[in-house]
Amino acid sequence: MAQTVMRALLAMRDYWFGREHAAPMAAFRISLGLIVFLDTALTLLPHAARWFGADGFHSPGETQWWLDQPGRWGLFNGTTDITSLRLGLCALMLCSWGLIAGLATRLSAACAFVLLMSFHHLNPNMLNAGDALLRIGLFYLALMPSWRALSLDRRILARFGWQADPSAPVWSLRLAQIQLCIMYVATGIDKAARFDAANLGASAWFDGSAISKALRFTTIARTEWMAWVPVWATAPMAWVTLLWEILFPVLVMFRRTRPWALALGVLVHGGIFLTMEVTHFSLTTLSFYWLFVPASVIMDMAGKSEDGERRVYRVFFDTMCPVCNRAKRQLERLDWLGRLKFEDLHDRRLCEQAMPGVTYAQQLRAMYVLRPDGQYFAGFAALRALMPVLPMFWVLWPIWALAWLPGFSHLGHAIYRWIARNRFKYAACDSEVCSLHLKLIAGKEMDDEVIAQVVALHERFNKAKAAPQ
Repeated sequence: MAQTVMRALLAMRDYWFGREHAAPMAAFRISLGLIVFLDTALTLLPHAARWFGADGFHSPGETQWWLDQPGRWGLFNGTTDITSLRLGLCALMLCSWGLIAGLATRLSAACAFVLLMSFHHLNPNMLNAGDALLRIGLFYLALMPSWRALSLDRRILARFGWQADPSAPVWSLRLAQIQLCIMYVATGIDKAARFDAANLGASAWFDGSAISKALRFTTIARTEWMAWVPVWATAPMAWVTLLWEILFPVLVMFRRTRPWALALGVLVHGGIFLTMEVTHFSLTTLSFYWLFVPASVIMDMAGKSEDGERRVYRVFFDTMCPVCNRAKRQLERLDWLGRLKFEDLHDRRLCEQAMPGVTYAQQLRAMYVLRPDGQYFAGFAALRALMPVLPMFWVLWPIWALAWLPGFSHLGHAIYRWIARNRFKYAACDSEVCSLHLKLIAGKEMDDEVIAQVVALHERFNKAKAAPQ
């Protein structure tokens, strides 16, 4: 019993006060910085006079009444002149660039939080849930040592001879993660408990009509053409969304279900953004998702580790398979950043050193990808592992999200296995070695005899290629 309690206490200590790579915090910082900049430049600054000025929607007396309410404060009041307000918004944009570049990171986050709160308190009528969440994110960001990764602060310190540790205490990251979980659970419970008193009926989320009603609500719907969508078509989405929100903390707690929870969240908020006028709510919520993404994925997207080493994915493929060669050429076209290195799986010494325990037969059945951290993936999982380093999938992020959902991922695995199993039937060879190779392995079990014949063929081929002409 004592040992169990001690292990639980140590696990709790590590959960709150352990150290992790700061890349997720840095991605969170950059995302919030971009949102603050765009929101300020495209909405707040152009409408500053009407929304916040003394001659705008609210009189100075009304604005002062708002500010006199408990918990409301700010750097401005109802009589602040428009020039000062615009200078404050320019300062907010300057802070956003500090967040994006990682320059004076914590100061930029703290100043952005104070300035944004000041403007929001001047006119609460223009706000939605996204604005509140953005302020909360900036508050947590001011607590985070996000400058330890992907920042100018880190580079400047390195110029002066101090190589900062890229890992950081995680307690501030945990607070932000828990904040997101509380938001989802509270929202889900509120939706489930809401009662339609006028019609004496259950919540619109229970009867499945919530999404259909939102699409017909012209105040927030982006387009009118979605209004025809019937309730029966959107009801399953409403039920899945409600269940996902309530179970979100449990789903992100475990590594196996975390990608599914995040992938479904990307689709939900992507759908909200595409169909409803909710300003930056979806984007701000999705910014919090970076805090759940492994640092290795973010560093792979950045292209370099903190020590400057280039992070390259190694792709092991069958050079004698025409279908595999076509797939290689397609990947080369998508590899705009030069992040992939292609290896011949028939080079057994190289493969055995790179991926101990992976047999020749396994590699002949599927493409393998070796990540810079030493983890390898096969088949459809290998294609999915390549998505963080292919910029095309940064733009087409819903496809990336679909690849993690259970139904779509199982379909992806099944399609890949079918193509891999039948690729030899429709392959057109352009050399004798290729033809012999396919005849040996097409439609056969990869037993020791077949493997020995393939090895002998490729040894003969390599010797002939190395022989002087």
